[in-house]
Amino acid sequence: MLLPCSPDLGPWLPIARTMALWRQDGMEAARSFWAASGHQASAEPSGALGPLARELDLRLAGAPGPRLLVDGLWFCRPPGGIGRVWEQILSCWALQGLVTPQAPVRLIDRDSHLAQTSQFDSVVGQQVDPLAMGAVAALEEENLAHATAWGASVFLSSWISTCARRPGVVVPELALVHDCLPERSTMPAELAQRRRRWLLGSAHQLAVSAATAQDLESLLRRPGGSVPWCHPVADGVFSQTVEAAGAQRLWAVLQRKTGLHAAFVLLPATSAIGSYKNPELVAEAVARIPGLQLVLSGVGSDQRRSELVAAYPALQERCLGVGFTEVELALAYRHALAVVVPSRVEGFGLPAIEALASGGLLIAANARGLREAAGEAGLRVDPTQPQELEALLQLLLDAPSRAWLDPLLEERRRRRLERCCPDLLGLALLTQARSLWKQAS
Repeated sequence: MLLPCSPDLGPWLPIARTMALWRQDGMEAARSFWAASGHQASAEPSGALGPLARELDLRLAGAPGPRLLVDGLWFCRPPGGIGRVWEQILSCWALQGLVTPQAPVRLIDRDSHLAQTSQFDSVVGQQVDPLAMGAVAALEEENLAHATAWGASVFLSSWISTCARRPGVVVPELALVHDCLPERSTMPAELAQRRRRWLLGSAHQLAVSAATAQDLESLLRRPGGSVPWCHPVADGVFSQTVEAAGAQRLWAVLQRKTGLHAAFVLLPATSAIGSYKNPELVAEAVARIPGLQLVLSGVGSDQRRSELVAAYPALQERCLGVGFTEVELALAYRHALAVVVPSRVEGFGLPAIEALASGGLLIAANARGLREAAGEAGLRVDPTQPQELEALLQLLLDAPSRAWLDPLLEERRRRRLERCCPDLLGLALLTQARSLWKQAS
């Protein structure tokens, strides 16, 4: 069975249940449940708890911990996959009593666009474009100044941001690695240099998937299984939206507003033809099925629509680029004939799990990160074979086929979502930060 985190982090299910109770009923309820489960440190032989369980045990006890400084370098970007992962992490850390003055978190705020950051202690940092390599490199001294002024014991970044090093002044660095896609392709020399400095300079890494962890182990020449990983999950808005009263009315309004047909294929987070996102696989398959609509979402969807229509003229009257809100995206996931994620490679593939959380029917390319995200719940297609995708879409348009397929996929979807814990990734980061803190003590 596909796990939500690497086995070296320890058993995850009792932690997920305790964290869910913490979120629902508060810290005292979680503490009582945890004590009754027999997983407290006082009830376990020394070393018997896994790292995640020990971190939860210490947080419930209000124990001292690392002073964690987080560079919000990527928080200034428009909402997207990485931003939604960070909202999930910050939502975990915002649980009452999890972060304390004895184990604090501080953010470097660089014009954050994430609502969750307002709940945390922060210091204002220089605003830079995360893709401006020179500007990011120049932040090293500022990061060190913030770290030393606050007495940070660990510095955390998820995008090529590091601390300068001085004789006798080194702040241990933790890297949250979303993917190794730049290393899998030809990238500018300056980006390659910054990525290398960031990854090699970090004392610990936490990857978002087993696929990314394997890439990191190869890149850093580490033994297999030495880089821990933990899956992100879909934001609660995706399941809550489709289950809410009035969802059907909202869907009818959205259809009228955008011109969505009854039968459409949704391509989330699309990119240029020839990119690793592989939109041409979907465009070619849909172009062969008369009347079927192709809907593109994400930043730049209008531009991508123009490119696809130019390459596949049969889509001229039935291809839309739509800038959905998260609520609208949840409804589109739910009502699409299929949500297709055709990437040749992905670090994880958050849209896949979002589609499942929304009750959508998922078709994902047979790529490592996407296999992890979808688990057993999504149909798979060869990313080089548009005729395979066309055949699947034709199958989904056939009512008798859907009559037997839908219940099967619904059961698989339910099982996949049962292994999703919204607080596991945030706790895993705190676990890694504590490990660095103890090593430096």
